[in-house]
Amino acid sequence: MDGPGNHFRLAHARFVAILAVLCGGVPAAADDLSSLQTTFGRIVETAHAEVGVALIHVESGARLDVHGDRRFPMASVYKLPIAIELLSQISHGELTMDRQVTIGPSDIRACCTLSRRHPKGGVTLSAGELLELMIVESDNTAGDALLKLVGGPAVVERHLHALGFTGINVNRYEGDIAFEMDGVFNPPPKEQWTLEMQRRLIAEVKPDAMRAARARYTGGDWRDTATPDDMALLLVRLQSGTLLPRPATDLLLDLLTRAKTGPRRLKALLPPGTPVAHKTGTTDVVINDAGLITLPEGSAMPGHLALAVFVVNGRAPAMQQTIAQLSGAAFEFFTGKPLPLPANTTPKPKPHRKSQRRNH
Repeated sequence: MDGPGNHFRLAHARFVAILAVLCGGVPAAADDLSSLQTTFGRIVETAHAEVGVALIHVESGARLDVHGDRRFPMASVYKLPIAIELLSQISHGELTMDRQVTIGPSDIRACCTLSRRHPKGGVTLSAGELLELMIVESDNTAGDALLKLVGGPAVVERHLHALGFTGINVNRYEGDIAFEMDGVFNPPPKEQWTLEMQRRLIAEVKPDAMRAARARYTGGDWRDTATPDDMALLLVRLQSGTLLPRPATDLLLDLLTRAKTGPRRLKALLPPGTPVAHKTGTTDVVINDAGLITLPEGSAMPGHLALAVFVVNGRAPAMQQTIAQLSGAAFEFFTGKPLPLPANTTPKPKPHRKSQRRNH
């Protein structure tokens, strides 16, 4: 995962300058969201991607959106509803945090700690350990294991809809999504899904078939999608403590605040140390981030911002930049203060070599 470097500080400075132009300065009154709505519209219009965004100020209920009622693929943002279902069942005594789950060879999914350390399975972890891996590192193996533990996609979706979130759908396991998104439509039985086999089948898909599959994934397939409006509202209810009992709420917010993914999205332009409890989603054609931003004391409108941004079908760096600009504009508006520039914007000389780092 990339850490902030000198090149990023320069990009940060450029982003802040862009926001200053878009916002036309910090608003005199933060209770009128019309100028922020205009700013959001301009950022979305110039994004060179398809963008949906919804923002709600938790304490006041003030809200705005751009394409907020449109469905977007959640990617790993859908692990947030899985976590809520798990903690709900634990709170009702149906499961426990120390429930042991054995991960076999066919349970391993590409990405993150478990596939690196245990590529052939053979490990047993508690539900609590899997929850931390799923949220903090967005581990796909942990996500599928917990989704199975709580009863499968239909259980999660049924609970969401009962809570009123009809704009959020959870329909497949991570392994199924990965295969279909990459053009593998007739895989062997799941008992044969070793990590090596999954990678081989995806590698065998021809480029045209993969492009067509990804176009279907981002263009009309309603499965495992959400509207920004409903995702932002889910975050509001999480923050307000109406989804889960307080101990479970506090645990989940802590895990989301410790998330390691997406440093160049919601958090990118915010002052260092700003608490952001968020869940990202990433594929080759999707860059998402949905989270709760804690505003500092002395803000024009203090409290918390629930911000859900879904971006598809663009270049990854530009899609991340769009999320950063939207988050930065919202933070600047509600605090009533300009975003600070990085302390050091002068890059140090670096050796000429290709970077091997990737954003996550």
